[in-house]
Amino acid sequence: SKSYSVEDWHEDLKRIMRKAGEGGEHVVFLFTDMQIKEPSYLEDLSNILNSGEVPNIFPLDEKTDIVEKMRVVDKGRPRHLKTDGSPLALFNMFVGRVRDYLHIVLAMSPIGDTFRNNLRQFPSLVNCCTINWFQAWPADALQIVAQRFLEEVEMEDDLRQNCVQLCQEFHESTRTLSDRFLAQLRRHNYVTPTSYLELINTFKTLLDQRRSAVSKQKRRYEVGLEKLMSAASQVDGMKEELVALQPELAKAQKETDAAMIEIEASSKDVAEQEQIVAADEAVASEQANAAKAIKDECDADLAEAIPILN
Repeated sequence: SKSYSVEDWHEDLKRIMRKAGEGGEHVVFLFTDMQIKEPSYLEDLSNILNSGEVPNIFPLDEKTDIVEKMRVVDKGRPRHLKTDGSPLALFNMFVGRVRDYLHIVLAMSPIGDTFRNNLRQFPSLVNCCTINWFQAWPADALQIVAQRFLEEVEMEDDLRQNCVQLCQEFHESTRTLSDRFLAQLRRHNYVTPTSYLELINTFKTLLDQRRSAVSKQKRRYEVGLEKLMSAASQVDGMKEELVALQPELAKAQKETDAAMIEIEASSKDVAEQEQIVAADEAVASEQANAAKAIKDECDADLAEAIPILN
């Protein structure tokens, strides 16, 4: 990670060295060129390959602890293999056990100048290591690798075999085109086994993505169908309810029509009564006006007669 520092590197080296030296366990330390963040990483590994230790990597307290644990181990060894018990001899015993039990595996690409420069700067990478050169994989190896990586993918056997064949053809055709590219333009395009593995992993990733997308679309389609079927079922139920209510609706319509006829007849009677009442009201008003005129006349005569009587 980005936060990994030289101090973290040294802590990891100390933990691995102590596991191999104190525990007497065979430990494999795999290190690739993609993990080289600092040149000091290779320098430390070169020192381990040369002498079995990294100078001054252990502080005094840790070194003392290692010596004490080696003293216990030394006591359990045969007499002819025991040391003189001095701290120097016990620590050298620890270094010897690190050389015997710690196996460093370096995976580096020969592409470019980096590999060549590292070998020149740290000769122990050649002198103290057994070099295995991985050449281009043959056709049967490509098929076996593709079959191994695709056997966990859910698909039919015939389809899986076709995918294996396609991966092999893609890789071999790319390698052929790279050779033509080098012959015509004098430029390298490296097609390595890592490229083949990346091709297979890319295929698996894309297949998973497409299957996931199709599964989501299928699920949406199924949910839509379920909603449409539910709506159709509700509509059918409403239709049945309407058919069942049809006689009641017809009966209610007849009752409404009869009530409207009664209301219209009653309205005519009310209108006639209103006319009669209006006529009676007019006669009453006329009589009231006449009575008021007589009253006013009597009041005027009375007003004239009262002073005379007094």
